[in-house]
Amino acid sequence: MLKFAGFMFVGLLVTLAMLPAAHAATAASKLSWDAPTTRVDGTMLPASEIQEYQIFYAIDGTPSITSSAATVVSVGESVTILTLDLPPREAPYVVSFAILTVDTDGLKSPLSDAVSKTFNVDSTAAPGVPTNLQFTIVCGDGCEITEIGTD
Repeated sequence: MLKFAGFMFVGLLVTLAMLPAAHAATAASKLSWDAPTTRVDGTMLPASEIQEYQIFYAIDGTPSITSSAATVVSVGESVTILTLDLPPREAPYVVSFAILTVDTDGLKSPLSDAVSKTFNVDSTAAPGVPTNLQFTIVCGDGCEITEIGTD
């Protein structure tokens, strides 16, 4: 956890590996949040009582507690990296995240509201048609060019 001006910021770095490997590329996005300072009943929640955060994510859907998850343990200034392998496709991907806090007694907060980010991954569609097609005829000595009209 990073402390800055009395607030704690925690983060997750999400890397997206664009498949297939022959065309692999990586994109990165950072997910960060403010650590809660109170419990749901309004009492104080010291940072020392936060054990971890569970990050739930969904690709092209809404995250829930049954979604895929990653855990960020609230120790030091480490950054957790989550890698998602996304094969190329024409439509963009929408990756959504929601987080809950786990305290040192194992009590879990409700799931946060979801946040989403859209990622375009290299398209699998065929390339577009060439445009502005032009040609030139070169004729040597004694050559005559006759234009033939079309109807």
